[in-house]
Amino acid sequence: MNVLVVGSWHLGSVVGACLADVGNAVSLWDQSSKIAESWSKGTPPVYEPGLEELSGKYWGKKLFWAEDLSQASKKSQWIFLTYDTPVNEKDEIVFDVVEEGFNKVLKAGFSNDCHFFFTAQLPVGTSRRFLEKIKTANSSWNGNVYYMPENLRLGEALKSFKTPDRMVVGSHFPDQAQREKAVAGFRELVHDLKTPINIMSLESAEMVKHALNAFLATCVVFANEVSEICENNKADAWDVMASLKQDSRVGPKAFLRPGLGFSGGTLARDVKTLGKLSKNKKQNVFTELYDVNNKRNEWIVSQLESQLKSVKGKTIALMGVTYKPGTSTVRRSPALEIGSLLKSKGVHCTAIDPMADVGELTDAERKGLPFKLSKNLDEVFKDADAAVVVTEWPQFKEFDFNKIKGQMKSALLIDTKNLFSNHQVHGTFKVIVPGKS
Repeated sequence: MNVLVVGSWHLGSVVGACLADVGNAVSLWDQSSKIAESWSKGTPPVYEPGLEELSGKYWGKKLFWAEDLSQASKKSQWIFLTYDTPVNEKDEIVFDVVEEGFNKVLKAGFSNDCHFFFTAQLPVGTSRRFLEKIKTANSSWNGNVYYMPENLRLGEALKSFKTPDRMVVGSHFPDQAQREKAVAGFRELVHDLKTPINIMSLESAEMVKHALNAFLATCVVFANEVSEICENNKADAWDVMASLKQDSRVGPKAFLRPGLGFSGGTLARDVKTLGKLSKNKKQNVFTELYDVNNKRNEWIVSQLESQLKSVKGKTIALMGVTYKPGTSTVRRSPALEIGSLLKSKGVHCTAIDPMADVGELTDAERKGLPFKLSKNLDEVFKDADAAVVVTEWPQFKEFDFNKIKGQMKSALLIDTKNLFSNHQVHGTFKVIVPGKS
């Protein structure tokens, strides 16, 4: 089938490459000149393991850049809206770019029987509103509208698209039998993806994303709150959480991992959204969850102050600045938040990361980086008073910590991810891990 993917950064790149991989002819489009420049050369605009190889396999054969949006839109049987919906510094959705892209498609024109498939992160009720705009733009249109909550995980996005636990698909039809019939067309589009599909209304599917992220965020905050109690009572939070995960009512993949709070906007976006939708908008479980999480990074400051007496004027080496390992994404990463917090306390921060791409940041964001980023170990650790693990890159385990110790003023390591559990660094450095007394 002919497919147009609108919004072609991380989410759209993965969706486009994977849809080409199951036999469709896919055109990519985005209003961003930066993304257009990258894709027009056949190069994904963001690093994701396996993405460049997969897209390269089909580039110019089944995967293309749409130079003419109108031409691509009118010939497509499916139009996907796949923006990585941005959030502002308050973790509120900035919807302009999504609305703008969608409106450009409506203006460009589309066939009477094409289907619209939304998988950008949309506030509940948006798909229904977009449905009405489609009908207004083309009164002869008789296609379907679907919503599927975005389920991609940075660093393992291809796997999560191809082999998800399940797919959630919302349809605009009020009757379940009609929804089942409509989703049969989607099954044909992704016929090689053998996975259960939960079919529901547009609004229910939108709420699945909000509720899932809020639940994951709750697990993160819960683990950190228990972690602090463990630290003060000679208990080990890692043993506690391991035992919880063995309970069938919890499960081995539960987000129960003492450490940093959630960041990046992904979980916070939906926590904020549900807080605003709650009947009591000022004080509810979601607003409390958000506020408690925002104070979590202070744990790092308290640990540093406890060991160094004062952090003002100190140099701290941050290990890892990307959002998570396996990606180059820096925007809204924990390191930016922690670096900014430390900078406000008078700390000078250096940082090291094997994949970080600050080129995706705005000029203002790059100028305002709260740390000096380098791949040179000597530059990062020389005269540092402490090191803090922020992103758990496995490459860090290969560092020569005896040499690093000789460069630093103090052999202090705050391991927020418990990356170095049972590692030789524990015999070289004083290692502090969340949840361990």
